[in-house]
Amino acid sequence: MKSFFLAAAAAATLALAMPTAADAKVRIYLGLEHYDYRVGPDYRYRDGYGWYRPSGFYGRGRISCGEARRIVRNSGFRNVDTIECRGRTYTFEATRRGRDVTVFVDSRNGRVWRG
Repeated sequence: MKSFFLAAAAAATLALAMPTAADAKVRIYLGLEHYDYRVGPDYRYRDGYGWYRPSGFYGRGRISCGEARRIVRNSGFRNVDTIECRGRTYTFEATRRGRDVTVFVDSRNGRVWRG
């Protein structure tokens, strides 16, 4: 019985020493969550605010125009020229098998299709 009480006391001490979810502090500034600790490798630190993910609210994870051009090139197209890199769909002109084609890239997931 004595060992049971000692084990229960040790377990209670350990339970009180462990951090809880309430210890993790989250603050929200301008729609972006800021943390007191680095959540992942893609998080950046903002002095006076904390750690945040840059594409969290405003960017919504869009790919850049240059990255979209590389995706088009890696899909087998050559002579890739940019027509428009605004909005949800980026537009390029390229050559494939000797033919000029219009190529579209979804700015959020990088999906490629021809027009």
